[in-house]
Amino acid sequence: MRCPFLKDANVRFCQASAFRKLIAETSTACGDERCSSLSWVSCPAAASNLAGGTGDTRCPFLQDALMQYCAAASVRKYIPACDALLPRCNSDDHLYCEPYLAHADPEGLRLPEPPAGSGRGPTAARPLTVDGIRVPSHLSYTPNHMWLDVAEDGHCHVGIDGFLAHVIGDVQKIGFVTSRTLDRPVAVLTVNGVDLQMVFPNPLQSTAANFYLRTNPAKLTADPYGAGWLFEGVEPTLSGAPVGAVMRAGLIPAENAVRWIYAESQRLSDWVHVRISEPSPAGSRLMADGGGAERGLASYLDRDGLIDLFSEFFSSHLAWRRSW
Repeated sequence: MRCPFLKDANVRFCQASAFRKLIAETSTACGDERCSSLSWVSCPAAASNLAGGTGDTRCPFLQDALMQYCAAASVRKYIPACDALLPRCNSDDHLYCEPYLAHADPEGLRLPEPPAGSGRGPTAARPLTVDGIRVPSHLSYTPNHMWLDVAEDGHCHVGIDGFLAHVIGDVQKIGFVTSRTLDRPVAVLTVNGVDLQMVFPNPLQSTAANFYLRTNPAKLTADPYGAGWLFEGVEPTLSGAPVGAVMRAGLIPAENAVRWIYAESQRLSDWVHVRISEPSPAGSRLMADGGGAERGLASYLDRDGLIDLFSEFFSSHLAWRRSW
């Protein structure tokens, strides 16, 4: 699916000029344009590059070209019209482009859910939420709270889900461990001074990492399903396997995601209550009644508490607690 902000334009430029300036053609005819009339013979640039007259009514150095540009970008930059030069704009990858998200989602939801008929799963007018945590309906989820979005051609994006973003809050630093070979990509998140490794559990061939997050790590949790994506990749090629089958193996399907996030939210509340409760003289713990985990819970924990939280909910070695 091509990005709606990718536009085509016919441009003109002077081949004889020392500086190439692309001028977009308009529907308004310019009768006094020098380059398209006999007046071109008086142009110093043309005269210095052409020996003798040609009798042409149009300057031979006036060139036309088909270009493309991004209408969502703050600065218009023309690129020769070629699908190979703009693979993101000419595919579903544009759904994770920040200029696209900023213009296509003025309410700031930052949910790149494709329209009906795009072949990427069911969509909803509004994303479902659990305790204020968004749960997009077109993604698959890993037990350690990462999401996977697979396009029809097997190209995919990976990131952290809203539950993990809610828990960790601020991230001080993000690093990437990637390989061009078939591997499980790893992102290293520095939270409250502790390095935490987020590992995608299934093999995929990573083609790019979102290195923009290294200079602006806040995007990871502010926009986890959009501009905060972590990895791009392609699926391992297996004869006869449906598109996405290898990367989705063992993941939580979209139709079960809300129920799973609700269970995880309840489990997190129980974990917090146990951790903050004070033991009685007899050794039993007095539990607080009700309440939920605050956003940015990780910032309130010491190193041991943070590692314990990560091991319980976000480790790549998590075992299935039940069948989804």
